[in-house]
Amino acid sequence: MKVKKKIVISGGPGSGKTSLINLFKERGYRCFDEISRTFIQGGKEDGIDNIFNSQPLSFSTFLWEGRKADYFSANALEFSPNEKPWVFFDRALPDVTAYLNHKGIVKEDWENDLKMYSYDLVFLIAPVASIYKKDDLRMESFEESLALHKQLKKTYLGLGEIIEVPLLSLEERLHFILNHCHD
Repeated sequence: MKVKKKIVISGGPGSGKTSLINLFKERGYRCFDEISRTFIQGGKEDGIDNIFNSQPLSFSTFLWEGRKADYFSANALEFSPNEKPWVFFDRALPDVTAYLNHKGIVKEDWENDLKMYSYDLVFLIAPVASIYKKDDLRMESFEESLALHKQLKKTYLGLGEIIEVPLLSLEERLHFILNHCHD
């Protein structure tokens, strides 16, 4: 059986997306991880503190190609008859254009291409001050995270419906999302 649902978990930095994806993985669901931290770490190793700010197009091209590869990899996955044919993405292609738009950069070819890469469900999680933590690879302030979240919401709404995930415990968020995934 092939994948039936591509499910995106997105939202501003520090909203708990990766923790949620890790919980999905623990429960046996197929997931694609956020790939930006790899590129950010490489930039830091090259002495670039914030590679997105200094090289937004290089950074975004890396993400665009990586997330496109994830999209096609998801299409190729095979599922056993007793396995839910769902794939969860920690961010997706629209995130790339949203971040660029936030910086005032428009890549029309990518924005046009978004229509070719459809996702079945998009869950948006708003950043929450009480769980937000800055670290070596998350350099945005909480206010910047809120602004990015607003741009992500605008971008995804321009492509279709979104489901906003309420502020719940991690386990409750997982169940909230799974309740929306049924065929």
